[in-house]
Amino acid sequence: MRHPSVSMIRRGPMVISCVLTLLILAACQTERVQTSDGRPMPPKPHPAPAAPAGAIANRMALLVGSKADDTNGNGYPDQIQATVVLFASPHPTPILADGAFVFSLYPMGQAKAAGGEVLAEWRVEGEAVRASQAVARYGPCYRFRLCLLDSVGDVHPLSRADLVCRFEPTDGSPTVMSDGIRSIQIGRRGDSAAR
Repeated sequence: MRHPSVSMIRRGPMVISCVLTLLILAACQTERVQTSDGRPMPPKPHPAPAAPAGAIANRMALLVGSKADDTNGNGYPDQIQATVVLFASPHPTPILADGAFVFSLYPMGQAKAAGGEVLAEWRVEGEAVRASQAVARYGPCYRFRLCLLDSVGDVHPLSRADLVCRFEPTDGSPTVMSDGIRSIQIGRRGDSAAR
């Protein structure tokens, strides 16, 4: 019978070489990672700095689907989904602010005309604005459902209409207008006139 210490002595060099191999492998590091086509990997994204407290909204992005939804199943679109994002330029991240949102829907091409005909208008303020607050991947925003049934009804000939929005801050700051006009489709094909 062998003495245990003799067996350990014989295995000692093998254990030492394994430990040394692991230490060498652990010390190896990749200093530069590249994509499969040889370009360096892009830097890891980091969140944009938040706007400072008390920043005043001075820009607005308005996002709208191209066609309203038909919520009552009569074949006529009646509900416009609109998302508004407020910014305090030059800060790149969206903010929330107290105030009222006013949406105006015009026949196509009349939104910028002086005295253009307004098809429908919605004013959202107070608790309704707070209830519309949401968080998207890009930050805080407001989501609204504007219903034609609340004003002019949904039965129209197929046409395009232009939606614009303005934000009226409660603190008396200047009104903020949407960053352009958003065109949507209203009505239904085959109708020659609204009923």
